[in-house]
Amino acid sequence: MEKKPVFFFLPVLVLFISISGICSARIVSNQTTDQDALFAFQTAIISDPHEILVKNWSSDASICNWIGVSCSHQRVTALNFSGFSFQGTVAPNLGNLTFLSSLDLWSNNFTGFIPQELSHLHRLQVINVGFNSFTGAIPSWFGTLTELEFIFMNNNKFSGSIPPSLGDCSKLRILNLAYNFLGGSIPQEIANLSSLETLDMKYNYQITGSIPYSIFNLSSIQKIDLTGNSLSGGLPKDMCNSIPRLRGLHLSLNLLSGEIPFNIYKCSELQDLSLSYNHFNGSIPSSIGRLANIKTLFLGVNSFQGAVPVELRNLSRLESLSIRGASLTGQIPSFIFNMSSLKQVDLSNNSLSGSLPVALYHNLPDLEQLFLETNQLTGQILDKIWDCKRLRVISLSNNKLSGHIPKHLGNLTELEYLFLDNNNFTSELPAELGNLNLVEINVHNNVLSGAIPFSIFNISTVTMLELSANHFSGQLPSNFGLSLPNLQRLYLSDNKLSGAIPSSITNASNLSILDMGSNSFTGPMPNFGNLRLLRTVLIGGNNLTGESPKQELTFLSSLTNCRYLQSVEVSLNQLNGVLPASIGNFSTSLQVFRAFGCGIRGSIPAEIGNLTNLRDLYLDSNELTGLIPGTLGKSKQLIRIYLEHNKLEGRIPSDLCQLSNLGDFYDLLGLNLSSNILSGFLPSEIGNLKVVRNLDLSWNQFSGNVPSAIGGALSLVSLSLAHNKFQ
Repeated sequence: MEKKPVFFFLPVLVLFISISGICSARIVSNQTTDQDALFAFQTAIISDPHEILVKNWSSDASICNWIGVSCSHQRVTALNFSGFSFQGTVAPNLGNLTFLSSLDLWSNNFTGFIPQELSHLHRLQVINVGFNSFTGAIPSWFGTLTELEFIFMNNNKFSGSIPPSLGDCSKLRILNLAYNFLGGSIPQEIANLSSLETLDMKYNYQITGSIPYSIFNLSSIQKIDLTGNSLSGGLPKDMCNSIPRLRGLHLSLNLLSGEIPFNIYKCSELQDLSLSYNHFNGSIPSSIGRLANIKTLFLGVNSFQGAVPVELRNLSRLESLSIRGASLTGQIPSFIFNMSSLKQVDLSNNSLSGSLPVALYHNLPDLEQLFLETNQLTGQILDKIWDCKRLRVISLSNNKLSGHIPKHLGNLTELEYLFLDNNNFTSELPAELGNLNLVEINVHNNVLSGAIPFSIFNISTVTMLELSANHFSGQLPSNFGLSLPNLQRLYLSDNKLSGAIPSSITNASNLSILDMGSNSFTGPMPNFGNLRLLRTVLIGGNNLTGESPKQELTFLSSLTNCRYLQSVEVSLNQLNGVLPASIGNFSTSLQVFRAFGCGIRGSIPAEIGNLTNLRDLYLDSNELTGLIPGTLGKSKQLIRIYLEHNKLEGRIPSDLCQLSNLGDFYDLLGLNLSSNILSGFLPSEIGNLKVVRNLDLSWNQFSGNVPSAIGGALSLVSLSLAHNKFQ
């Protein structure tokens, strides 16, 4: 049989080949568009510290294989550059990635505005630009991106108002605008987001007005966080009628007022309720006791009246309770310490009295943090405290507790913070505390006595050791400082400690505050120069000596290594030396230098004028001679100058009268040069001391006339010119 020709198939074949070619060309064209957009994005990155793009983005490879890029059908659908540490701006060309559904730039250092070209991304479902440095307004064109489900713009520098057009993102589930600089009111249109589960606008500070009533009709809402704003008004009485899925309501740190609605119990899924730091009044509603799922309850710093409702004892899942600063009186409600699930209790800053409930020691096996400071509690801490084996924080400061500090605290192996200051504890500090990995210890202002246990100085984890204002005696261990690598703040002042200050203290290299004043330490003043992080040195009121073979106070020279130094107090010691010229090399951040009553000889170095931020200079009651250096006039921040009871001579430098801050409003004496041998005429510039309140030039040898310009010192409260040679 003869075969028929197949020519009639040729047109179909040609058409198929043509269509295939067109589609292939279109795919190549679309891929090129996407590639160009990505290269433009790369160009706008000015810093790629890990060289992620340089090493992984190449035109030789498909863009779908580039790091951070996801594709579907050869089109870019997702970009994920979270945590890449990029720095730069977002290229407008990203708006050409028309199939993009997810853009994740979280935790980089992008700056500038969100480009308007991104409004072309109509398939976009996720935009995450949190933890960057974006500025400008929240784009109003977000409302045109109707597929958006997740918006994360938190932790940036966005400003302006919240655009009402966000209410057009009908599929939105999470809206996070926290930690920005947004202001104005919350738009009513937010209530149109019927699928919204999380609304987070915390810590913008300038969001004002009332909370829109309609927000409480978002039936899908699970979390509302408006903490740290300036919202005012009250909460609707029926606020929980239409939000049955709400799990977290965070409204602390606002200006809200009125009563907490009784119907709050209808938010039956509520787990976290935070209303602290507002102006709520009335009583705490007993209906809160019906919130069976609640884990966190913060009601402190409001204006509630009445007692804590006993119904709270029904909150069997409660883990954190804070009713601090709520004017509570009477004894601590005992039922609180029968809530066995509690991990944190904060009843501080009230007027609670009586002793610690016995239930505290038996019924809180999971308790981690106990804050009862600033009340009027009395009695003792029972030894049974060690039953609370998970305690990490004990804060009982500012009460009237007495008795001994239980040695059984040493059995609380997880204890990190112990605050017992401003009470009436007696006896010795338990050596058993040295067994713990404590971070901070504060027993300031008690009646503790005896030697400080050496074990305390071997707690390698401790950052603050506050033992001042007690009756501790004895000497410091010779290896003091060798086992304190993390110590930052040391307070031993106002005790009865004696002996030398061990030179090994300089091994505590992280010290920033050293306060050992008002003890009975003897021996040479240590050189603290190795403590490079020192900000404050308070070591006055001891019996330390300072003279070196050259008569200079070399320990002061060593402090020039401390470039963060702000305050030095060495008064009332037996230094008996000369101020070194190197005092002018102190840190320029130095604000206070006190060395009165030390037997310091010689002249005041002219280099002291290099301390341009010095505010307080106390060199009174020494044996200083010579002239007052005119260079002090360069220290423009000086507020107080005490040079009385020395042997200074010559004239008052006219530059000293140009100190515009001298005698600022909170000082005791602005300028005291009394009881010296100063002479000559008073400079007419003395009238420039516009804010000086107290001026004492008595017991000198000034002569001539009192200048009329002194009337220009308009703030003068006290002026003493007695016992001079004025005409």
